[in-house]
Amino acid sequence: MPRGSAAWQALDEALAPDHEARQVDAFVDALDLAALRDRYLGVGSPAHRPELMLKLALYEALRGRLSPREWHRDLADSTALRWLGQGIRPSRSALYAFRDRLGDVLAELHAQVIRRAVADGLTAADRGVLDGTAVRACASRHRLLHDERLGARHGRLEEALRADAAAEPVADPPAWMATTPAGRRAQAERFARARCALDGHLAANRARPKDKRLDPRHVVVSTSDPEAALGRDKEKVFGPLYTAQWVVDPDSLLVLAYAVFPQPTDAGTLPTMLDRTRAVTGRSLAAMTTDAGYVSVLDLRACAARGVTLYAPVPGDDPTAPDADGADGGLLGKDRFTWRSDEQTYACPAGHLLEPKGWERRRRRGGQELPVQRFVCPPEHCRACPLQARCTRRPERGRTVKRLEGEELLEDHRRRMAAPAAKAAVRRRGAVIERSFGDAKEHRKLRRLHGRGLRRARAEVGLVVLAQTAVMLRRLRQRQATPCETAS
Repeated sequence: MPRGSAAWQALDEALAPDHEARQVDAFVDALDLAALRDRYLGVGSPAHRPELMLKLALYEALRGRLSPREWHRDLADSTALRWLGQGIRPSRSALYAFRDRLGDVLAELHAQVIRRAVADGLTAADRGVLDGTAVRACASRHRLLHDERLGARHGRLEEALRADAAAEPVADPPAWMATTPAGRRAQAERFARARCALDGHLAANRARPKDKRLDPRHVVVSTSDPEAALGRDKEKVFGPLYTAQWVVDPDSLLVLAYAVFPQPTDAGTLPTMLDRTRAVTGRSLAAMTTDAGYVSVLDLRACAARGVTLYAPVPGDDPTAPDADGADGGLLGKDRFTWRSDEQTYACPAGHLLEPKGWERRRRRGGQELPVQRFVCPPEHCRACPLQARCTRRPERGRTVKRLEGEELLEDHRRRMAAPAAKAAVRRRGAVIERSFGDAKEHRKLRRLHGRGLRRARAEVGLVVLAQTAVMLRRLRQRQATPCETAS
């Protein structure tokens, strides 16, 4: 059904002049899709035109229809989809295959759009608001296996594969086992990936301090999606998930950069997002606003190295916390000890100087380590101190305080955050980032993924971000074309 044909003209007349499909059509036509076309090898049967497939996928993402199965169903009775696709009817498997191809190019298409917005003056791209949100993986939270159970099931599956190879029936297959030879082969591949992932989790668990080490039976992996992390989502449900990170411009509300991480928290993602934003926009951010989960010595070093000013509350600075002043049975916090830079030691709340007692190393995400120095108040001071009951439970050993190498960065950051402008930036953070997340989860239905693996997770999140960007760019261009009159 080429453009201009009688059938296409009939569909065109059925669409309203301001229909969302027309906006998607114009948005995709303005893109350079060379990177997407390169994903087609040029062999086999002719593929559907990539630009038409992208229009279908993007329009469905705007409507909160993120599964290729839903796309295939909607093609049968949607006038807008038939108009966008010029009558093509791709099979469900072709739609799934296209979704998988998108995972490699969506970040490049998004960067192309953002760079054009910067060139057109729609965003300065000099400030960002960063946060992450958990998205449930396409995997059951009830099928998590520990080492012993995974080994038993993998062994039982290997027996079934040997029976398949000998063209013999599988004797008494359990309910969890796939029912066809092809399904069992695919299941065996997932089990092998799950074994590699679980071995990594077990090694990381063994490297933890003894007081934080889990029982090996509590270290589990998802056999449906071994790449997914395990943690609690926004509804506090434990299961497989991915964390999506977005950097949003607080003025234009454009998503400047995004990424998907196979981890349950935001820890350690700040340097990556700073670099990704620079790669997308072609310029460095002057300031980044986050929450307290992104503030650490390593994060502050990363910001300093890139010339970025970080605005975020310091972890543990909540004055309502029970242990902030020794109330409710808590001990006096470290913030009550004063660092004496000239003596290079701490002074306790009673005025006694602590003595340095050696170094240790503290592990951080990504295999990084930070040196930590221990300071101890002499026991003779603690035993006679009127603050003893609120300061230490073992006065005969003295009170111990630890200091990270580079902790002066945290102290400088704490002083910077006391300024009214810094507090205002933090207050604005939620109104900026939660608006984007709320749109993604409420209007685009990005609550649970529809494909397994990190690559497909990136494709689905990237499609939602590109859809949001298309909507926001249209609003910005309309605002630019018809600016509001300034009140006299």
